[in-house]
Amino acid sequence: MRVPASSANLGPGFDSFALALPLLAEYEVRPARAWTVAIEGDGSGVPTDEENLFVVGARATARAAQENLGAYHVVQRSAIPIARGLGSSAAAIVGGVVAANALLGDPLDRRSLLRIATEVEGHADNVAAALYGALTVALPGDDGPVATRIAFPSGWRICLLIPREPLPTEKARAVLSATVSRADAVFNLAHAAALLAAVLRSDGALLSIAMADRLHQAARAHLVIGLDEIIAAARGAGAFGAALSGAGPAVLAVAPARLAHRVVVAMEDAARDAGTMARGRVVRVRAAGAQIKRS
Repeated sequence: MRVPASSANLGPGFDSFALALPLLAEYEVRPARAWTVAIEGDGSGVPTDEENLFVVGARATARAAQENLGAYHVVQRSAIPIARGLGSSAAAIVGGVVAANALLGDPLDRRSLLRIATEVEGHADNVAAALYGALTVALPGDDGPVATRIAFPSGWRICLLIPREPLPTEKARAVLSATVSRADAVFNLAHAAALLAAVLRSDGALLSIAMADRLHQAARAHLVIGLDEIIAAARGAGAFGAALSGAGPAVLAVAPARLAHRVVVAMEDAARDAGTMARGRVVRVRAAGAQIKRS
């Protein structure tokens, strides 16, 4: 099966908005006597036993379905950089949740899978995008989160800047304030609404105003070398807007297709000038979420 990477927040949509990206985690599953995970490629620090998030997600799904899943050997191949704010954990969780549901005969619907994945991850933004694809908005409900999927403008591109050094999500969350002012809450509500309107209308001018935040990005800026300079460089090169990707340290910019390469080069140059190494790439938003290929 294949699960996409994701970029959450997009500026004002803290713990709510996320985009699916075409960096894929692939998993092969076959019956075994005990749960084991073989990791091909970059898997530094990733557990290879029942602590692996794919396994955690799979077993949580079996419990929710009140079914006996058995044990499996999992082969993991992931192109999603770890601890860069691109949803590597969410992809593993969603992979386990969706795979287990399929192995059990699909007893649970997508919203139930979203609830299970959210309980494992702790917040719904990345897992919603990994599950549904495209742009997702996840909101809490009395019986679990609800997510809606929104198509992304075909003429827009995502410009990613991925720093060499990781940033643990726990560290990035630890710097956030437990409370926010009314003014900052209103600011983010307005900008989040404007961001959705910009996407629905393919309005780059509105998006350039909307991708601003007062809840998380400023608090995390000191953890990401050159963040403000990288965002300014992206906008100066023609991006509609730019923001920290999830908890960081990756940075995401949205640009018209004809300017996307120039934006990535400007971001790389700004990172280098700030004293850090990072690689850029241009991608489209991935329309599909988690997909199963049955053999």
